Amino acid sequence: MKTKRPSNYEYFIKTDTSAYKGEWIAISKGKVVAHGKDAEKVYKTAVKKAGKDTVSLAKTPDEQMLVLKLLQ
Repeated sequence: MKTKRPSNYEYFIKTDTSAYKGEWIAISKGKVVAHGKDAEKVYKTAVKKAGKDTVSLAKTPDEQMLVLKLLQ
């Protein structure tokens, strides 16, 4: 049985990204594929690595952040 890989969003909110503090990170297939201070360079690098897979770009906070998901 295949295990479902988390979406890029799920990966971002559940993963400790403190190693990338203040940087842009590109996520594809449930992992960080590129990171850095320049969003455009990070994205272009990630697209080359990810091929046809979806790439999500996120800015990691400089300080600790709390993310809440509201259920209705």
